Amino acid sequence: MKKKNIAILTTCLALLFIMSGCATMYDDGYGKGSAEPKPLDVSTLLRFNDVPVPAGYKVLNSESFAFQNDATRVALLKYVGSRTQDQVVLFYKEQMPTYNWSPINIIEYERRMLNYEKGSESCIITVESQGRKNVVTIAISPKSRPMKVDTAK
Repeated sequence: MKKKNIAILTTCLALLFIMSGCATMYDDGYGKGSAEPKPLDVSTLLRFNDVPVPAGYKVLNSESFAFQNDATRVALLKYVGSRTQDQVVLFYKEQMPTYNWSPINIIEYERRMLNYEKGSESCIITVESQGRKNVVTIAISPKSRPMKVDTAK
């Protein structure tokens, strides 16, 4: 009887040890005991110093371009990383205002689109899932001017 109790206790301790190790084997971006994602850090390598990118996201050079002169800048930058769409969207909702970008609108469905403006520029951030990775596309351009409609006809 005593051996049976020791065997049960040993099995329970082994299962407890294994289960506690599983929770720390990977980082899913959520804090322990929390349903809210942990905030993402800003990457130290930025193409533009006023447009943040989540830490760990790598630029796709073959699918990106940027042009800047004294008067304007235009860019289409693509990054790939492994954080969830929710984490990336939360990152931009928190970070863009700290870089003086004002939100215009946010569309969250399968593909997430966040539209911002600052001065004479607009910035559209798209977050798309591609398998286990997420692609972040940042499009920066001068703001569109409304077309004048000739009503004198």
